[in-house]
Amino acid sequence: MAMTTIVAPAPSAAHSDQLSGDTVATNARTAPADLPEEYLWTGGGQPYIVCAFYTPNYLPQINSLKASLEAQGINHFLKRYEPRGGWEANTRMKPVFIDYCLGKFKDTDIVYLDADAVVRKPLAAFANMTSDVTMLFHPTFEYGRWYLRISAGTVAIRNTEGGRRFAKLWAGGEAKARRTTVDEDMVYMAFADMAGISITVLPPDYYKIFDAPGSDPTIEHFQASRGQPKIRKRRRRALQIAGWSALVLALATLILWVTIR
Repeated sequence: MAMTTIVAPAPSAAHSDQLSGDTVATNARTAPADLPEEYLWTGGGQPYIVCAFYTPNYLPQINSLKASLEAQGINHFLKRYEPRGGWEANTRMKPVFIDYCLGKFKDTDIVYLDADAVVRKPLAAFANMTSDVTMLFHPTFEYGRWYLRISAGTVAIRNTEGGRRFAKLWAGGEAKARRTTVDEDMVYMAFADMAGISITVLPPDYYKIFDAPGSDPTIEHFQASRGQPKIRKRRRRALQIAGWSALVLALATLILWVTIR
């Protein structure tokens, strides 16, 4: 397995100034650079390592994330995986990757970021973590009731017994997963077994969707998955088409019956 380990001073302020705005967000004006299968930079001095995985089609996004981490001088570890057969299956690699990172960096906490994220500011919230897990819960109102919806694009996991147990329970959801199951579903599936694991709610500016209203982002997510083919979306469209087809057939039958009478 090829791995590059670089320990060097943080990038200069001049370099940081070049990594603002759309250049970092989309990497549109530069060709994406190839990376080794595993890439590690530990010159930042933080008590954590930002970890992200990607499939080859996310190379432009992971390079933008890498550039933003370099601009902030933050430790980071990037790992490439081959696709597992679809977007949903690829998301289910997330807890497996986090568990791998906790084992690889045994004395260091892990901050997981989706590959299409960009870090805009220093990650002060992760400097002195006390809970096993820090993640975002969205208050969501649907179908006449409120509930908390998990967003797992930014997740901090301390390398504690509770943090490691969280990662293993999360990864264990794969055994019950269906083709449509995604990584966040697997957190819900494992929640009943998470007694004793401490969880802190992530500040919303650490998971800011690029086109959603909100505060100035510390971590901005660009949701490249919107352009990915998804099983759930295909099924939803198929059901909609079937529903309209059934309605048209029913109307045609009714018109024919009225005409015959």
